[in-house]
Amino acid sequence: MYGIDEAQLEKAKANVRHELEMLQEMKDEALREHVVLAWAVALCWNGFEAINDMAGSARPGAPEKGTQAQHMDGTARIALGIRAGIERTLGDTMPFDDDMLIASALCHDLGKPVEYSVANRERWAKNRVLYGRPSVRHPAYGAHVALTVGLPEEIVHVAAAHAVEGNYVQRSLLAHIVQYADDAYWFTIENWDGWVDSGLRL
Repeated sequence: MYGIDEAQLEKAKANVRHELEMLQEMKDEALREHVVLAWAVALCWNGFEAINDMAGSARPGAPEKGTQAQHMDGTARIALGIRAGIERTLGDTMPFDDDMLIASALCHDLGKPVEYSVANRERWAKNRVLYGRPSVRHPAYGAHVALTVGLPEEIVHVAAAHAVEGNYVQRSLLAHIVQYADDAYWFTIENWDGWVDSGLRL
């Protein structure tokens, strides 16, 4: 399936289920397993077995704090907090449920394995003229993976538009919330740990 050995794919799926704590907060089992599949495919295509095989940083080479899986979980928790705070303040309800928000946050960095792959980075470094560096950034690759495995369009959009690439489209409400949660996670850590000029959002 997806050009991946079945045993390899199942191992990656098991690892993802273990790593992402916020999966347990999702009530929609089908959507939860779709998130697991998407991450497993992205990992296997790029030579990883688990999300935490990648360094716990905003981008390769940036300062590390925690794990990649903790970043996904943290972004989901912050996103839920943003939604709950605004809804409680205004006494109104946003047009999506917790499961869609959690899934979107857990999948926002679905494309990171392509950037963290040592083989990819070495190839790009050897010939930037031919490949660029990186050849493709994680938002575009994440959208590719999300489309390939058939995740809902709302989640595809969040993966594609949560970073600077989203400045060239009109972001959905989901994408805005996840973008703010993603930034809040890394910029809070940046200030907390005293990182200087870390280039987190490049």
